[in-house]
Amino acid sequence: MLSKWTILAISISLTLGGCHNTSRHDMDLLTSSPWKYEKAGFNTETEDEDAASFNALDPRIIGFEKDYAIVFRTDGTGALKETHTRNKHHNPDSLPFFWSFQNNDSVLYFQDQYYKVQTLTNDRLIIYADQRLGSDHSRYTIILGH
Repeated sequence: MLSKWTILAISISLTLGGCHNTSRHDMDLLTSSPWKYEKAGFNTETEDEDAASFNALDPRIIGFEKDYAIVFRTDGTGALKETHTRNKHHNPDSLPFFWSFQNNDSVLYFQDQYYKVQTLTNDRLIIYADQRLGSDHSRYTIILGH
């Protein structure tokens, strides 16, 4: 039986192994500074390229926009980080995660989900995942900024 440390080491090596085709430019854009949620939600019109057009906003991120940032690190790890410290003690990162670019940086594995990268610039990251339930199609889009 494998120990939890062995499983963690294998997970890290697999995650980092997926980054070998990652461009340095995209890695720098993603990891240069923390990202903040601008909005996230569902759009049933997947052909609509307007990422700001949502049928329903995701209520899980309401409140996170001001108090938390997403940190992507160059080693393939990341965390949700509190931006406003409520006390004088250092607050450790919460909700750690692994991330990686896939398919020549066109896909981002993040929060246990594969997202297609629509936009990655100095100040904007837009990712989405298309979902199908029977004959219904929807697109879940996350818009992040600095």
